[in-house]
Amino acid sequence: MTPERLEPFRQALVDLRRRLRDGALEPGARVTAKEVADQLKLSHTPVREALSRLAGEGLLEDRRGDGFFVPELSAADVAVLYRLSEQFLLMCQGAARSPTPPSRSTPATEEQDPVRAVERLFLAWATESGSRVIVDAYRTTMLQLAPVRRREVQLIDDLAQEAQSLQRLADPSQRPRRPTAIQDFHRRRVALAEPLAQLLAPQNPENE
Repeated sequence: MTPERLEPFRQALVDLRRRLRDGALEPGARVTAKEVADQLKLSHTPVREALSRLAGEGLLEDRRGDGFFVPELSAADVAVLYRLSEQFLLMCQGAARSPTPPSRSTPATEEQDPVRAVERLFLAWATESGSRVIVDAYRTTMLQLAPVRRREVQLIDDLAQEAQSLQRLADPSQRPRRPTAIQDFHRRRVALAEPLAQLLAPQNPENE
């Protein structure tokens, strides 16, 4: 890839990842190279390359001849993604380099969105492992979980308190307590996989 192509490709990739993370692209949504290229004022080629990259990572589905789509998630998919997130974070705790400085993630008390606060905190914990493989895999799982996590507020009423409790474990001296907290966090959500998947399901006008 030439330098001239690299920058537009990265621009499209970063923008699409942001949309997936923020929930701007919902499960079942169709994403076309033309639409994204027009919005970003880019040519179609680097946008198609970015869409293909995301499809290769499992973040989009490439339906030949019909465009790219954000995958729809079943209850089983939701449960598996939370379990993957849990396992990646537990591996990071076991592989964490020592000593490590305290996490610089935004404290939950300063973050208006508790979901985003926990995402930042968990990513900081993953990064402490020093393993690029684990961090990249965890980032992908985070993006796949992003639309699910945006629905948690509809089912869990103590997200802010939970985020504050997790933030207290940011200091490296609290690392021994993290595995139990990570397990509790994820298993609570696995138990809600079915209603979370129902909240994600595209609305069918015929059923309204």
